[in-house]
Amino acid sequence: MTATSDQGAAAARLALLAAVAAVLAPFAAGTTLGAIRFVADGLDALTITLLRLGIGAAILLPLALVFARGWPRGRDLWLVIGFGVLMFGVSQWLVSASLVYTSAARGGILASTVPFMTLAIAASFRVERLTWLKGAGVFVASAGVVVALWQDASAVPGGWRGDALMLAASAVLSVYNVASRHLARRYPPLIYVVCNLVPGVFVLAALAAAGGVSAADIPVDRDSLLAIAYIGVVGSALTYFLWLWALRHTTPTRVAIGLTMNPVGALAAGAVVLGEPITLGVWLGLACIVGGILLTNWQLRDRGAGDGG
Repeated sequence: MTATSDQGAAAARLALLAAVAAVLAPFAAGTTLGAIRFVADGLDALTITLLRLGIGAAILLPLALVFARGWPRGRDLWLVIGFGVLMFGVSQWLVSASLVYTSAARGGILASTVPFMTLAIAASFRVERLTWLKGAGVFVASAGVVVALWQDASAVPGGWRGDALMLAASAVLSVYNVASRHLARRYPPLIYVVCNLVPGVFVLAALAAAGGVSAADIPVDRDSLLAIAYIGVVGSALTYFLWLWALRHTTPTRVAIGLTMNPVGALAAGAVVLGEPITLGVWLGLACIVGGILLTNWQLRDRGAGDGG
């Protein structure tokens, strides 16, 4: 086997691992939506988001300081901080705010609009070439989202406000996926996620302090504390690391298409933890979503901004 073929095989394995990470991360994030919904009645959205990101930062920052090398400086540092505020200060607050008004299941389904938005933005700015296979994958997955929403029995009165907030969060995340991709590839994922996460935490902490939020507002019963811990460890530290690692090693659309696994995790958590109903139509919609993921990732050997998959 030649050196070129070895490099090609290594690239294919890396692309496969990135695709797997891009599916695992949103599935884990989807289960987190159930935990957020569980504590949403007792905590405001800002506090939930601050706890989620603060726990994640507390886990990842010491690891980065000990093991990571090659921190961003100069203009890159300011760009990373800006992306961190966009992603963690804005997008994640919108996610928490949406779940005050809508169910975990609908929140997860609406988060699956990110692939369509990401592909549209990436193609518009020629960051990624639109091919029939990618287009078909996103179309099938998006059709699954529509079917799942149409058949979802967990909708609540006035839930349109939560739906709108989740769509706004998806739009912000789509912009982040495309705009931050090349910058994210310059640095190790652990460093990049910490440099994104910590500025977001500081912004949210400042807003919380200005709004009079205090530790006394946090519930102390066992179930709520377990839910908060799950939100921080799985929904922040693990999810964001896997997400940025995948974004570094594959294209924005292939990372974003993994978000269609978000409702699978959300539906599972909503059914098990919150007792939210799941209809046959929702499962049919999810089948379309999974099909879209497979279509978009069919040619994993083609990588890069202009890949042909």
